[in-house]
Amino acid sequence: MVKNELKIAVVLNTSWNVFNFRLGLIKALIAKGHRLYAVAPADEFVPEIIETGCNFIPVYNLSRKGVNPFKDALFCFELFRIYRREKFDVILHYTIKPNIYGSFAARFANIKSVSTVTGLGYSFLSDGLVNKIVKKLYKSAFKSAACVAFQNSEDKLLFESLNICQIAQTTLIKGSGIDTSYFRPIPQINHANGLVFLFVGRLLYDKGVSELFKAAAILKEKNANAEVWVLGSLDDDNPSAVDRKTVEQNEANGFIKYLGVSSDVRSVMQKADVVVLPSYREGLPRVMLESLAMAKPVITTNVAGCRDTVRDTVNGFLIPPKNCNALAEAMVKMCNLSLEGRELMGQEGRKMALKEFDEKVIVKRYFEEINLLSEAHK
Repeated sequence: MVKNELKIAVVLNTSWNVFNFRLGLIKALIAKGHRLYAVAPADEFVPEIIETGCNFIPVYNLSRKGVNPFKDALFCFELFRIYRREKFDVILHYTIKPNIYGSFAARFANIKSVSTVTGLGYSFLSDGLVNKIVKKLYKSAFKSAACVAFQNSEDKLLFESLNICQIAQTTLIKGSGIDTSYFRPIPQINHANGLVFLFVGRLLYDKGVSELFKAAAILKEKNANAEVWVLGSLDDDNPSAVDRKTVEQNEANGFIKYLGVSSDVRSVMQKADVVVLPSYREGLPRVMLESLAMAKPVITTNVAGCRDTVRDTVNGFLIPPKNCNALAEAMVKMCNLSLEGRELMGQEGRKMALKEFDEKVIVKRYFEEINLLSEAHK
């Protein structure tokens, strides 16, 4: 437990991100007597962040997409001015640009910081100039980070092997934590049209959406007693985005049911039988953690991040990435399982969520890291 009151900043690329993924941590830190400041571009979630007792500082120069050196330099300088003015004791950075430019700004302001790599993202995973620039920026930025946290061990090992950060700097914190009292098993009504498979996430090709659509077509061809629901935004600014026409065509063909976006994922997940994420790579996919907490059996890919959430055949099925046939086969296997078999899988997933991914477990890990930094600061 942290003994002295600290002034702590939590820095992200959107206020939506603060509200959806870091509010549990913020509330826990406030409950321990610390002063919390969320630093992010302002949006409609700001009032709800402030309601928790967290202060809010808006930033104006964060460009989430692309590499514009001038704009990014402005963002870095903006953070530096905030850090120097506020004199935070510890700064927690999340998402790519706050991790990179926030680390630079914290170094210049002489403040200890923790950067959490929540996923590698398109710019890191793609080939070409942007990939090289991002790796160099990470390496330079993380030289002064007191701690670099990763959500899965493979991302941690990759950064260490590329010499982006040193082993002594790195640690493992499994995700953002799930409120397992909110995301809990809720009784559902059986569907007349058979099993409901649910995908939740941005509609990106590297989330495996193309394979999902093809697998849904195979299910329809086999006359499987199932539906495939898709919940998530069309992220047009992302180079990996699936276009609206493709989604509409798949819905018109009866392969999927597109639900758009929702501020209440739990109510949609409650109605599903199985949650599916055929992603190419993740940090630690929150939708999988929510699914486990709600005792839903899952199907996901045997790749970094995703495989951390599944014990194959115990709480779900692991499949190879970029393989629509394997995905369809796993979905058919779920259809052929008895209700009791699927419920048993869900119960095992719930146990896993409580043991490894509960918000209290993750908050405890951040307390430990903050404690180390505050002790070193004395």
